[in-house]
Amino acid sequence: MRWGRGPRRVGQASAWVLGLLLSACSAAFTHPESPPGPGAPRIANLRFEPDVIRAGETTQMSFYFEVGSADLHEGFVIERGISEFQFFQILQPISIDLERYEGQVAGTVEVPLKWSAEGIRFLEVFVVTRKGNTSNRIRANLTVR
Repeated sequence: MRWGRGPRRVGQASAWVLGLLLSACSAAFTHPESPPGPGAPRIANLRFEPDVIRAGETTQMSFYFEVGSADLHEGFVIERGISEFQFFQILQPISIDLERYEGQVAGTVEVPLKWSAEGIRFLEVFVVTRKGNTSNRIRANLTVR
């Protein structure tokens, strides 16, 4: 057995580096978090009810929000996960229309979501106001069987 930097080792290392770079790409192109302060929204307590579903079923996503300017506009879900023994990341965030919550300073957002493919999802959520202020990011897991 030979130890060292053979072409196979270099190829494996290159694949890992490329994978890490690509997995960071979607986060680099999404809205940066606004600093805490007036007008910057804050979200907390992300939940999925139920948190284990069958493929094709719907789950209820909910989270609490506070926004002093009462101009909540849009939410985004970034999806990462494991499916068929492979890690994946969706490069385009899923957009959620939150205009029905406009005019509210605080409350709970409830949105039904449907998943058609099996796997474990690591979901990250953030919201944006009409003025472009971006909230903190919160995460939760969802299992689709």
